[in-house]
Amino acid sequence: MARERTLSEQAFEQFPQALILVDREATVIALNPVAERLTGWARGEALGRPAADILEVRTETGVNLCAPNGALRRALRLGTKINTHFAYLFRLRTSDDPVRVAYSVSPLHIKGRAPDGAVIVIHDVTPELETIEARDALMLAASHELKTPLTTLKGLSELLLDFDLSEAQRRELLQDLHGQADRMERLIGDILAVSRIDSGRVSVDLSRVDVASVVQHVCDEVHPMLKGRTLKCRLPEDLPAVMGEARKLHQILVNLVNNAIKYSEPGTQITLSARGDPSAVRFEVSDQGVGIRKEHMPRLFEKFYRADDPAVRRTSGTGLGLYIVRSLVTMLGGQVHVRSRHGKGTVFTVTVPRAETTARTRPRLAVGAH
Repeated sequence: MARERTLSEQAFEQFPQALILVDREATVIALNPVAERLTGWARGEALGRPAADILEVRTETGVNLCAPNGALRRALRLGTKINTHFAYLFRLRTSDDPVRVAYSVSPLHIKGRAPDGAVIVIHDVTPELETIEARDALMLAASHELKTPLTTLKGLSELLLDFDLSEAQRRELLQDLHGQADRMERLIGDILAVSRIDSGRVSVDLSRVDVASVVQHVCDEVHPMLKGRTLKCRLPEDLPAVMGEARKLHQILVNLVNNAIKYSEPGTQITLSARGDPSAVRFEVSDQGVGIRKEHMPRLFEKFYRADDPAVRRTSGTGLGLYIVRSLVTMLGGQVHVRSRHGKGTVFTVTVPRAETTARTRPRLAVGAH
């Protein structure tokens, strides 16, 4: 019996959700550490108090957990378990913001049919709701961004079908069609990349990567998107290899150059350069574009974040590109930094660890974004 009691006590203390035990008068007789953190009440202060003193939990319709008509009193009166999907826990003691929770109240019987007490289980559902909100935001952003190229594709295809055009006019329309299709392909690629990153389904296969060939491939790929801008690629002859993954390094650099193109005017220059440091290879993507205001810098790599700036809002985008960059750089064991002057331009710097000359290929690992 003593061993069973010890195991029960350990289970109560280590339970991952908040547990609060009350007697038949709804007086608190026990609570676990998670309940202490969630409510802001220390165990010594909470024991012996009415549950209503330490728990201010209201459903979305305003019903209080501890009110005469609330779930706790009904469970004690009727002897039935009561579940609530969503509610707000107000932490009056700490003045912190309300926490979105789900809770259940289960009556406890020692002897007889009438409940001798109840256990209240409270689960902080904030992470689950954030996941749902992020998914909804992704769908909304994708729908909005796909609508523009689809509308353009429809209009251009109607022109091709309905009008007798010259060969030059047809070629110009087909080039526009191709450009819009490329835009849709990049958007869908970003959405899929974010989905894989957030679900932890991205694997990293680290090996020696020849930097020069990756950079050259990036320059070739983005060239059709320049449209009046100049791209200068600067690479020293003795550029060392990095320990990384060529495809992810390629995606990082393409995203940064595309970002520079989006926020730079025709006639300006974009530079992609790389150089070796003692322990890493440093990549820089610089532009002469609109720049970034100082107040927007801390949130620049957040998912869906787009600066509230007219120069930014004029350009379409989902706010996913830099989030993907930071996630992939982290997976490669590198770092990304940015410096900018509003109206003058921006420089993104990415560092990736160098490959040692005798380094062996490392094992393939599954990695999630943090």
